[in-house]
Amino acid sequence: MDSDAERREIRRKRRRFRLLLVGTVLAFGLVSLLVGLAAGGAFPGSWVERGDPPTGVAVTGAVLAVLGLVLEIVGLVGLVRSGSYRADRESRLWAVSFRRRRELVRAVRRGVVDSPDDLPFLRTAAAQMVRLRRQIPIIGGLVTLNLGQLLLSLAPMWFLLFGVTSVMFAIGSWQILRDAPRAEAFLRKHPGDPAVTAPTGSR
Repeated sequence: MDSDAERREIRRKRRRFRLLLVGTVLAFGLVSLLVGLAAGGAFPGSWVERGDPPTGVAVTGAVLAVLGLVLEIVGLVGLVRSGSYRADRESRLWAVSFRRRRELVRAVRRGVVDSPDDLPFLRTAAAQMVRLRRQIPIIGGLVTLNLGQLLLSLAPMWFLLFGVTSVMFAIGSWQILRDAPRAEAFLRKHPGDPAVTAPTGSR
């Protein structure tokens, strides 16, 4: 794929992903609204009823909520300043299918190269897997913020949300931290032109 065609494909796939994301959020919101209207009073109001946390617990919750927000902001700023956001936004991986991306990630994890033609894409995938570590502070900030909100309200619904999000974030962080060293090892084993993992310059 030539450079101009690749850039056009990256822009097209990125726009499709954004539309899919927006559509998913809108559909989820609509379904939630319809379920809420149909259910009426089927769900107990005590689920969202605010508890009465002791002063010390409430203060701790407020501190954790602010700390979580700060961690998120610092993580996002670091992500942008490091160039990771731009590199991922303009990654040539946007030009391949989701199935192909999974194949590339699995190949990087195993440290195998089935074809020399795959190397540019494998190096790009490996570099992206390494950059994902910069999302750990953002994930930690979200968990800390949720914990702070839980302590501030002590509502049963917040216990449920905190439990679900904590498990999801823990699994995501574990996978990122597991894959990053493998990706670094792959890049050391298969060094190449630094331009391979550089942004394509698409707009």
